[in-house]
Amino acid sequence: MINTSIGPLDGNTWESLIQSVYKRKYSTYQEMIASPGDLGIEGFVLNNGIVIQCYCPSNEYDAKTLYGKQVEKITKDINKLSKYAPELEKHLGQTKIKNWIFVTPRFSKHQIHIHAREKEKEVLSKGLNFIDAEFKILVHDLGFYEQEIRQIQMINGEQLDFSSHTAVRIPEPELNTDYDNNISDKNEIRSYVRDRYLLVLHEKCNEETKKSYLDGYDIFNDLYRQSPSLYERIVKVINNFEEEIEIKCLIWEGTPNELIDYIREKLISRFEKDSFITDSIVHENLILITRHMISRWIAHCPMRIVS
Repeated sequence: MINTSIGPLDGNTWESLIQSVYKRKYSTYQEMIASPGDLGIEGFVLNNGIVIQCYCPSNEYDAKTLYGKQVEKITKDINKLSKYAPELEKHLGQTKIKNWIFVTPRFSKHQIHIHAREKEKEVLSKGLNFIDAEFKILVHDLGFYEQEIRQIQMINGEQLDFSSHTAVRIPEPELNTDYDNNISDKNEIRSYVRDRYLLVLHEKCNEETKKSYLDGYDIFNDLYRQSPSLYERIVKVINNFEEEIEIKCLIWEGTPNELIDYIREKLISRFEKDSFITDSIVHENLILITRHMISRWIAHCPMRIVS
């Protein structure tokens, strides 16, 4: 799963979107169902000489790794042109392949074009009947299709999001001396009732804060694994809301506990304004997420609590 300007993508989502784009764009586009195999192409446009092959990385790879995997994918599927030549010729009929398009959300090294030129020469040297004399291997990234994909998303009723497409992942919690001290210092201020400090309340606040901070992270791990798109939406709400917390804390005129109640209610309210979130996750989970984030902000200092 990777994050992009059109939202999180995996291999299935990316291929589905590209299939939709080509079906809308070309009336003679034919999808190649991968059963028993796609013969090295995802689909073809009859009489236009266009075939496509999709690839979406499964993770956010570094530039070198992404380049290696894309080169490997191109090589593997281009080699299928000769391996499955008889079957491909039957599917294509009189159509000759002029453009074999490698469709990937992004590529990291321009050397991929050098690899494409080398593979073009190899294909042409084999004299395949269904390969045009001007055969080319092209690399298309998301930019070639973003407008069409946005239109498809709108037709499907999806809300478009033009904010920064990379929601910073919530890091795993850790209790070090600084965070432990922050929790204790801030909860001490919360532990006064009628100007009287209550040690038992302080200890209870510390215990609950650390529990929510450490144990509450599990829900983020589950979300990231099971529903990346929902994770992305929730984290964006949190990231945007976090920017407001420090200023709100500096100008707060109420009690520390009233501040925490205010932040809790406002964050849950932000979640509830996003119908995708509320339709996808039970309210109790949003409460758990909110508790974790308040504990995190107490430990990490975006939330300043003063007496």
